[in-house]
Amino acid sequence: MSEALIQLKAGTESQPLFLAHGMGGSVDESRDLVKFIQTERSICGLQARGNDGVEKPFDRIEDSAQYFLDAIKKAQPAGPYFLLGYSLGGLVALEMAQQLASQGQTIGLLAMLESYPHPTQLALGQRIRLALRMKRRALRAVPDPSKPRLSASVRNTDFGLEGRSHTLPVTERAYKSAYNEWTHYQPRFYEGKIHFVRAAISTIYPDDPIAVWSRLARELEVVTVPGDHHGILAEHYEILGSMLSGYLRDADPTRTP
Repeated sequence: MSEALIQLKAGTESQPLFLAHGMGGSVDESRDLVKFIQTERSICGLQARGNDGVEKPFDRIEDSAQYFLDAIKKAQPAGPYFLLGYSLGGLVALEMAQQLASQGQTIGLLAMLESYPHPTQLALGQRIRLALRMKRRALRAVPDPSKPRLSASVRNTDFGLEGRSHTLPVTERAYKSAYNEWTHYQPRFYEGKIHFVRAAISTIYPDDPIAVWSRLARELEVVTVPGDHHGILAEHYEILGSMLSGYLRDADPTRTP
């Protein structure tokens, strides 16, 4: 199996579920979730190029999508394809679906978990709404002067890494590249259906995925699971796994009503 594909769970079906990584570039964040996805399909994680610290990571989602598709087609030459992505991985899965559809391939499932375009790609009203919520969030987070503060050497508040060399720590390089991918990606209208899973607790992302994605997809279904952006995967993976299991059962072309 290609280094881009890592089998997370064995299965008997010939068409696996392909799970795209989040901002960290590693499939490890999904291992707890995978245990609770009930399916006869094998589950393959898509791991970012450069996660080994040797190859250079991609800076464009389009390139990551093509990289994964080259590997996927060796394992599964024809559709339908079943795609799932968390956070940045949702955008990667969307781009893979776009490229596959343009080649005449069928998408059996496209599920995006807490995946949003960069704020610069949002409509003006959505940007304003997000900015106001972030301002309120910042005001609530004013530090208590009686509590110790992190030193400047510990804080990491931006991705200002442009002047650094290729010897950056692996995780730092991965996050920088992932951030560049997120910043520059412009989602196109998708002619298929998106299953979108949103977190019940809004953080730094839009709180209304319908407003974001309904104008970018022919069909959109949104469900809510407990937790925040990170918690749905780190804490509420059992509930999320049950939800995704249902998606896969409903998408099974051999399933009888």
